[in-house]
Amino acid sequence: MANYPDWVLENKKKGTYINKVSDKYYLYAAHSERIKGTNKVRRVSDGYLGRITEKDGLIPPKEKVNPSVITYEFGFSYAILCCTSKIHLGLRKSFVKNGDLIYVCSILQYIYGFYDDEIFKRSYLSFHFKYLTMDQPFTNAQIFGIERGARMITDAVLNHYGDDLPKISAYCSFVNLIRINKKLYRSELSKPLLALSTHYLITWEDAKWPR
Repeated sequence: MANYPDWVLENKKKGTYINKVSDKYYLYAAHSERIKGTNKVRRVSDGYLGRITEKDGLIPPKEKVNPSVITYEFGFSYAILCCTSKIHLGLRKSFVKNGDLIYVCSILQYIYGFYDDEIFKRSYLSFHFKYLTMDQPFTNAQIFGIERGARMITDAVLNHYGDDLPKISAYCSFVNLIRINKKLYRSELSKPLLALSTHYLITWEDAKWPR
């Protein structure tokens, strides 16, 4: 093994190797493979782990962001879920097989004025109700139920949040789920929204999505 400084060697673990270029040190993951037909073994690199410096130790490489970044509406739809559970139960009783679908479409109708599969897939609702699809035409009875559900949600949300509804809607519009490099993150909650959330019992930690 090369005569590396102690501050370099302390970062070397099993399954890694150090590469020195000029006066700089780099750490890589590696494994050994036997060369077919011989008794010789070769080292195979498994990826770059970072640069080693005396001052900062191991500096991991900056993660490259996949250009396919996807955002999902989260804040307002979740705030609506938190105050319309009774409507959800009622729709489940009225539409035994499609109660969840009617409920979700009613929320989308309230927020956007329409509902379809694309807007559903870009909403937190698609995580909360991950088994739902909108790949079939809606029946007249379902459309009627959605229109009725949207009216009930309109009244329930207004009654629950009252004069603070415009603030809830505005602050929640900045709260999204963001998929970066196949990982899902929630954007930061503002201080005004946190205060309103405490008052109106919006429990963000209870939200369901893959972590």
